[in-house]
Amino acid sequence: MQELAIDIKDIEKSYNGKTILTIDHLRVYQNEKIGIVGENGQGKSTLLNIINQSTQPDKGQVYVISDFQYFKQIDHFSDTNFEKVDPELISRLKVPDYTASKYSGGEDTRARLAEIFSNYTTGMLMDEPTTHLDSEGVQYLINELTYYYGTLLVVSHDRSFLDNVVHTIWEVKNGSVNVYNGNYSSYLKQKEHDVLEQEREYEKFQKEKLRLKDSVLKKQRQALKMSKVSQKKKNKNINPGRLASSKEKGTVQKAAQKTAKAIEKRIDNLDEIEKITKVQKIHFPDTKTIDIHNPFPIMGEAVIIEKGNQVILDNVDFQFKLGKRIGISGPNGSGKTSLLQHIIENNEGITLSPKVKFSTYNQMDYKCIEKKSVIDYLMNETEYQESFIRAILNNLGFDQNAINKCTMDLSGGEKTRLVIAKLFTDPSNVLILDEPTNFIDVETIEALEKLLNAYKGTVIFTSHDNYFMKKVADEVWEIEDNKLILKEY
Repeated sequence: MQELAIDIKDIEKSYNGKTILTIDHLRVYQNEKIGIVGENGQGKSTLLNIINQSTQPDKGQVYVISDFQYFKQIDHFSDTNFEKVDPELISRLKVPDYTASKYSGGEDTRARLAEIFSNYTTGMLMDEPTTHLDSEGVQYLINELTYYYGTLLVVSHDRSFLDNVVHTIWEVKNGSVNVYNGNYSSYLKQKEHDVLEQEREYEKFQKEKLRLKDSVLKKQRQALKMSKVSQKKKNKNINPGRLASSKEKGTVQKAAQKTAKAIEKRIDNLDEIEKITKVQKIHFPDTKTIDIHNPFPIMGEAVIIEKGNQVILDNVDFQFKLGKRIGISGPNGSGKTSLLQHIIENNEGITLSPKVKFSTYNQMDYKCIEKKSVIDYLMNETEYQESFIRAILNNLGFDQNAINKCTMDLSGGEKTRLVIAKLFTDPSNVLILDEPTNFIDVETIEALEKLLNAYKGTVIFTSHDNYFMKKVADEVWEIEDNKLILKEY
């Protein structure tokens, strides 16, 4: 019999009058590995904090039997923590030998992972542990957690990581937690099945509702017809022999009216099946800005990029093809971001087609958003019609109410999605994205994939997310030993 690790009962948690979580009962057994997914702001981190007992629920109880460590999403490694860390793990994770205050995001994450793996416990709570990690770091984490003997609950937007590590998915949505057996790919298949099943149930519901409404109309017409017949007979001299016949027709009329009301009640009592809202398929219209005739609008010849006193790209050549989606990979600190900036600034060694017009994605751009409605903010400089802008927003999860909201009233997740929308709606023919999947939820990543695949211009992006790279890139260039190499893909 499996031993219990966590028992969650009758949990409720609200912030500012809004209910974030409502959980009747959830159990976690020892050695289970659970991935937690859901849109930003749905309560994933809150759920981990409640289990960690660093946040108290408004109602309910959490019983934690195992001993858990907690890898927080937002935290920093300190020099004083080195005494708690196994030196062998510091070496294996390639944590640099200088003060932690100078660590990059990836180096800080590696140091924190070394710390948590240095102290074995029978349980681990992890919130976005792959953030800032390069492919090598993610693979190290996958290997460690695959052979970890203990209970794991991990929030992550990295689909490849979830596929390789977890055996159960918890989907946090609209305050509830839905449980799916299997890894992330299995979860997706089950979700597709659920959607098809709901569509079938919706069709059955609509047919039954239509059939019952038709029955009501028939009974109402029958009652109306009898009412007219009765009225005619009242206007005539009815002899005593025909009185019984008139009464009988009146009774039949009342019965028809009664049946119609009974059927209407049945319609009201039907279980309402919600219609699946389908995302509009995106087709980018042709615009004058998109038009470039140069087959290689971006080229580099003998490009040298230095960072401080260090050469990070040494004498590299490249040609990026028109209309292709170019993925750039490489370890943390290898020069991916520097290369993108070098291209944007048209620095030494770069040759740009005169018609190149960049649109760049920077998550922190949400801090510069003007105070307007969402739709007005995007319509300000775009070449596209409002109907197309609305289709972009629809793909990014904005409903009709959200489209008309003031930008200042948007949540952090909504502002990030608005920045992504602006990337596609501003006049451009080359998109530049640096690690676009960091900090965004899986639903937004999947929407971004669809938009990038539909975009008619050229795309250049960096990413450590292998799943995202495979979904989007036509070509992958890897930075390796200060060189930029086109990989077979």
